[in-house]
Amino acid sequence: MSQPIAVITGATSGIGEIGARAVAAAGYELLLLCRSPDKGEATRERIQTEVHDAAIRIIECPMDSLAAVRDCAVQLARDYPRIDLLINNAGTAEMQYSRTVDGIERSFAVNHLAHFVLTWHLLPSLKAAGDADGARIVHTASEAHYVANKDFLDDINWEKGRYFVFRAYSNSKLANVLFSQKLARELEGSGLVSNCFHPGRVATNIWPERRWYEKLVIGLLKKFYLISPEQGARPLIHLALDPDMGRRNGVFYFEMQEKDIKSFAKDPALQDALWNKSLELAADYLD
Repeated sequence: MSQPIAVITGATSGIGEIGARAVAAAGYELLLLCRSPDKGEATRERIQTEVHDAAIRIIECPMDSLAAVRDCAVQLARDYPRIDLLINNAGTAEMQYSRTVDGIERSFAVNHLAHFVLTWHLLPSLKAAGDADGARIVHTASEAHYVANKDFLDDINWEKGRYFVFRAYSNSKLANVLFSQKLARELEGSGLVSNCFHPGRVATNIWPERRWYEKLVIGLLKKFYLISPEQGARPLIHLALDPDMGRRNGVFYFEMQEKDIKSFAKDPALQDALWNKSLELAADYLD
């Protein structure tokens, strides 16, 4: 049997790197999608220090460009007609309002829409694995989705209200949950499952530390409040590798416990609305 294939975004640090190492140790070939090839190569070296025979391919893929994500995903789908595991993990939290080159608010674009485009193009390869032995899509979400605005699709680019970093981040994490649930509905019975998780309040590089006060606040949080990436990666690894989770679909893990998602995140109409909005925003990158 050929070596299973795993595609992972956001794997050059934090829970993504810890998860990638565990997946490599489980025998998967890793395809690591990275903004910085240099950071990707450094990650490869660190993983191979512990998993000596790990097969790792580094692929440059800036998640704030839908054209770049599309080109990367199309090439991956050509190179790998079967993909066994997709981990949509890359994320950002933008302290200041900004838009990507596609004109979309950055948190929503990177945390959700880029992964929508990536998943869209990889679905045939994932379904091929699902038809055979089962395949998985794992989404890094957050407890932040509990306090998101269910009407966020009405103002993706914050043109009607004042931008607030935590609300923008929360809305993007709600999008992750909705996307996971929508895929779970569509894929039911196919052998391909879609699940998501909240890692805990983890000390990672997702929160920017460019200004002195950001460095001070994040530094204090990391020292006294936030958990380690090793702890935060546990639910990612569980959803990706536990044999029982290959038969579960539409699950949300809060750290290492299965929990209910926000009530309105269960609404098929809202899930469909996000799907349709994503189709609209990414229309030029889905062919």
